[in-house]
Amino acid sequence: MAPQIEFDHTATVPTAEADILREQLDYLIAHSAHAGPCGCSECRRYLRVRSILLEIFAEPPSANVQEMPKRLAKAA
Repeated sequence: MAPQIEFDHTATVPTAEADILREQLDYLIAHSAHAGPCGCSECRRYLRVRSILLEIFAEPPSANVQEMPKRLAKAA
């Protein structure tokens, strides 16, 4: 007899959600590329999403070298 394979229905949810997110992002990119930054709600959504997604690539705030011992003392 062939082995029973159970299908995990919860595994499809992240894939479906990811597809929706990609579709929405594609829509917002196409809108902003076609219309330019017109200030409508779709452009504002695009700018918010873009800011969040590119946040990781932002330069870390520079710290004054003289302030570092004070920060390290607080952490300890």
